[in-house]
Amino acid sequence: MITDDIGVDKLLADIDQQIEILNAIAGDAAILTEQLRLLQECRDAILWQSQEIGRLADQLSDDLDAQGLTIVDLLGERPQS
Repeated sequence: MITDDIGVDKLLADIDQQIEILNAIAGDAAILTEQLRLLQECRDAILWQSQEIGRLADQLSDDLDAQGLTIVDLLGERPQS
């Protein structure tokens, strides 16, 4: 398991399989080599985004109170003077 999301893990596994197949058949074909490069970039971007989402979710969960409100929500509820 690469991430905490099964859907993302399945997508990454599918991309890895496509990369493996393209590695086997690409040879000197420029278009296949370019496709291989793009797939690798997509895989890296998906993995980075997944990690970033997890990091942000962890930060947000630290800011939640018992009602599920964030500090920003709580500050917005203060009476205005």
